[in-house]
Amino acid sequence: MTPKQKIKWLKADSKATMKVLLEESLKSRFLVGSHNSVKLKKSLATVGRMDLAERTLLTPSVHKIHADRLNDKFQLRWDKIKDKARSDWSKLPKQIRALTVKPTDNEIAANHIRFLTLVDSVTLLNVNDAVRASVKLKEKLITTAKACPGIACLGVIEVEVISMNLMREFRLLDKTTDSEWRKLDVCETLAEPLKKTLFKDDEVLFLVHFHGVVTAKNSNQFEFFTERLKKVKAWGLAPRQIELKKLSSQFGGKSKSVDQNLRHIATYITKGGNDWMANKAYLRYKIGFENDDELVNDEATWIAKNWRRSKLLQQEHSEDGITDILSLTVQEVVNLCLLIDRLMGLNRTRTGYLVSVR
Repeated sequence: MTPKQKIKWLKADSKATMKVLLEESLKSRFLVGSHNSVKLKKSLATVGRMDLAERTLLTPSVHKIHADRLNDKFQLRWDKIKDKARSDWSKLPKQIRALTVKPTDNEIAANHIRFLTLVDSVTLLNVNDAVRASVKLKEKLITTAKACPGIACLGVIEVEVISMNLMREFRLLDKTTDSEWRKLDVCETLAEPLKKTLFKDDEVLFLVHFHGVVTAKNSNQFEFFTERLKKVKAWGLAPRQIELKKLSSQFGGKSKSVDQNLRHIATYITKGGNDWMANKAYLRYKIGFENDDELVNDEATWIAKNWRRSKLLQQEHSEDGITDILSLTVQEVVNLCLLIDRLMGLNRTRTGYLVSVR
């Protein structure tokens, strides 16, 4: 082999080696206890997209700005609802007021506010597909809400990375919660059209859904709104794709005000990442619909709980620690970040993920 041929071979071999290393790096998961900021920056650095490191809802400082702004909008709507309800009560004839009690915040909220979760669709782990599905969801929801008298809606299009295989494996352990059973059933139904394009060993998908606050002039209008939601074909494919519920009045055994509810909702639905624990987002798969770890207040407790629960977790080791089997891979973190950036960028104010209907 001549020197020139050797140099050419080495260059070709180097490119092939780097390609293999990149592919392996993109498939890797993070260790239990890895901070979200580390996961995000390492993932983006792997594909040369560090420009997104401080730009999306996955960045805590950005998330806080958007959560605070959304909470301000929720509180403004709530103040108007509260003021009107009390004004209406004060205008009642004295005889009637004498027989009734001035409505409490929780009573007013029960008549006028609901929290809506709408599970729309699943797509391949393809940013363009997920953006198209998100835009369609937004259009369908706006059209439906506008057709309902007295209804206003404000919330977020959120896209979650889900692992069908992992959800199935947890179910086989027979230690899944009702929420986890329901989530797998719904996702299996929504994923049916994709069966021909999925690889059996790698069924990781985007789950496109909506979370938001719906208000009405009277409680009867919620029933009409629910019926209209059910008439949308995409939202009637599986049971429980639609959930419209009252705000909770308690959390962890303590009373929870309407203001606190709305702040919590604003913070939760703008998190960007998949899992949520102790008021922090984590780039991990969420096995159930509800947040079963909501009362777990630190990472050590989460590890202990899931270690006892899952043989899968016990099987995953590395020289430096325990590989988190619920962690998104580097590629999945990158795709999620790219998607959130695209959704935010649907308008000039970087709030393209919001849905607002008055």
